[in-house]
Order: sequence, then C-alpha cells, then structure tokens
Amino acid sequence: MKPIDMTMVLVSLCGTMLLASCDAPPGGGTANGTATAETSASGSTGGGTKPPANWNATDACALLDKAAVGAALGAQVTEAQLSLVHEADGSSAATSECTYTLAGGGRASFMARWSPIADNSDGAMNAAKNATAASIKAFSDKPVEDIAGLGKKAFFVPGINQLNVFIGEDKFVIITLASADNATAKDIAAGLAKKVGA
Repeated sequence: MKPIDMTMVLVSLCGTMLLASCDAPPGGGTANGTATAETSASGSTGGGTKPPANWNATDACALLDKAAVGAALGAQVTEAQLSLVHEADGSSAATSECTYTLAGGGRASFMARWSPIADNSDGAMNAAKNATAASIKAFSDKPVEDIAGLGKKAFFVPGINQLNVFIGEDKFVIITLASADNATAKDIAAGLAKKVGA
C-alpha cells in the first residue's frame, strides 16, 4: 500500500461529497429544485432559499467556532479561514467550509451544507457513503464505519479522521481532524458534530 497523500485524499473526498450530495441531490429533488414524491411524502420540502437563522451553512466558522475546535483538540486555534461559500438557490444547497490552523501547524476543517429541498433521503445518504468508500479505496484499506446515534445517518472515514453527518432532512456536515490522534479522532469529531445539532 502506497503512503497516503492527505491533501489529495481531502480534496478527493470533499469533491466527491459535494458532487454526491450538493449540486445534484440524488433521490432527493429534481433539477429545478422541486421536491420529489419521496420528500413530499415525508411532509418536509425545505425552508425556501435561506438557511435557518440559527444554522447558517454559508458561515461554517460561525457554526463551529475556533474556541470549540481548540478545546476539543486540546490546542489553540490560531486561525479560522472561511472558504467555498455558496448561497442556496432553488436547485442547489448553501455551503461553506472553515479551515482551522492549530498552534504547532496542525489542521482541521468543517464543511456545512443546508439544502432548500430537504434532500437527505436514504438514497442520497447511501450514495454519499458509497462514493466516499470508493474514493478512499485508492488510499487506504480501512473501511468506512457507520456511526449509530448521531444525526439521521453518520459515517466515519478512518485514517483521514473524517466524520460525515446528515442532520435531519436538510443539513449535512463533514468534520475532518487530520492532525488528531487516530485513537480519539472519532469521539472528538462526534462531540463537535453534536455542538452543531447532530
């Protein structure tokens, strides 16, 4: 097995996750942003084109502030940088990512997504998990792990310490703790996910 290039893994997984569950929601909505029968039957069709005031997916750094990340990782966060901001419209989700730089050079990241069409269907969640599992096979032989009791569905990618959590019908987060110890990363990430409503 060749050594893992963490930068390539993170770029690959983030790209895969955004494609699998952001721009073209599989099973959760149509191209023009209307709810499918599956979503309509659940009674939830999203909340318009603005994220909830208390869960603004376009400001991941505010959703999970650097003090919370620093406390969880036991290290001072020297910088929190917001990027990949996308406002929701009728057919695509609101997203952003916060990258945290730790004292000593470590890094962590938090990606937030909110869908105006409530597309966290079983099909979409399973597609996202399967796409992540397929992407990681090029870098690691460790399987993706389902995490019970967290959000609507959650899974953890060992080796790169990445937790993916679907929250309710319309929210999704990815927490990546690249610098955390492998033995504790899953629990730390789960604790951080609970801080944002998982």
